[in-house]
Amino acid sequence: MKALLIDPSNKSVTEIEIEKGIQAIYDAIGNKCSTFSCPITLENEDTFYADDEGLFHDISGGIMMKDWQYPIVGKIVVIGSNDEGESVDVKTKAEDLAKLIFWQSKEQCEKWAEQFN
Repeated sequence: MKALLIDPSNKSVTEIEIEKGIQAIYDAIGNKCSTFSCPITLENEDTFYADDEGLFHDISGGIMMKDWQYPIVGKIVVIGSNDEGESVDVKTKAEDLAKLIFWQSKEQCEKWAEQFN
């Protein structure tokens, strides 16, 4: 299945092939991900999958988008979904998504997290 991988460490959005299933999402996110959340769903039903414990792992950076209140830390996988909620090929193009992203450094993400400690 086609998905997008957002990688803050090299500020890239690339199309990848991913198997269906939770383990494939964990593997694509990397960084010892063992639980994820879906903080964003776009209007076309493409969904962001991010490490739910990203701030507890080695932070490489994160992303923000317009009107967001906080960054999403680490790699993010974007997968499409259909009317039944099943995973399908992503609809958003990598170059279109890249234009919407504000890259956040490791330091910016850590500074944001410090306000909650």
